[in-house]
Amino acid sequence: MSTPQEDLMVQVAWMYYEDGLTHQAIAKKLNKSRVSITRLLKRARTEGIVQVRILKPLPYRLELKRQLQAKYKLEDALITESHSSFKKTMEEIGMAGVNHLFSILQPNIRLGFGWGSTVRRMAPYLYVPKTKIACKINDLAGNMLGQVNPYSISSKVAEVLSAPYEPLSMPVILQSKEARAAILSEPAVRKAYENAQKCDVAFVGLGFPDQETTLKQMGYYTSEQMDGIQKQGAVGDILMRYFDADGNPVSTFLDERVMALRWDEIKRIPYVVVLAAGEPMLPAIRGILRANICHCLITDTDTTRKLLES
Repeated sequence: MSTPQEDLMVQVAWMYYEDGLTHQAIAKKLNKSRVSITRLLKRARTEGIVQVRILKPLPYRLELKRQLQAKYKLEDALITESHSSFKKTMEEIGMAGVNHLFSILQPNIRLGFGWGSTVRRMAPYLYVPKTKIACKINDLAGNMLGQVNPYSISSKVAEVLSAPYEPLSMPVILQSKEARAAILSEPAVRKAYENAQKCDVAFVGLGFPDQETTLKQMGYYTSEQMDGIQKQGAVGDILMRYFDADGNPVSTFLDERVMALRWDEIKRIPYVVVLAAGEPMLPAIRGILRANICHCLITDTDTTRKLLES
């Protein structure tokens, strides 16, 4: 014989699943709290009074997303379709980055942006929203000396959002730690750097130790120095802070000279969105996912499958 509580549970289940009433409507009809209705429905499923059957499989990209989130404990993941043209794949990742940016916008949010060839893919898809949302934009790293940085989108984001923008208007790599300290002693620079640390959300790409990087070609370091970084076990970098395959920071000669957030400062940002894809980037992506820095990964289906294989 059923108890009054069980009878109530069945009644609530019928009202919700068969009559299509909301939690609030059921609560009002039964003179109960909305929270109690939610608990009764949860208990009804736990005890087998209600059984939900989904007759169609989860769309494959959503299934990949679910597996990726579970494996790497991600808050979110956006997975775009892979194409025979890697350029087209990266364009879709850039578009997904913009869509995610606008989906998380809220009043008084502070957004930080790194720069790189992947993050810049967001630029063509930025648009002026119908409703202005008050927010602030910060650079998370310095720029290239003596030229406009073609890989930065911070100013473009600030323009389309009509938001105040604080750049880190100095070289991304200084000649010495003393030079870095001297620049940071300037009040305006110090304020911009401190505000960058206060970002609620960061959009960044990844790099990996390579002899053909733009910074190498610009003379910021030598081939021998890059060889040294590789021999230390570095598989990638985030804002020029290198890390190994297990997601542990790798100390390099650049650490005291880079004008960018430090490893511990990046880890304190509440929500870090990483845009990355492609076979060469796999070790770096795995490493940053193991570092528990990335909260949301935006990538493609081919890259996701390979991440799930290892």
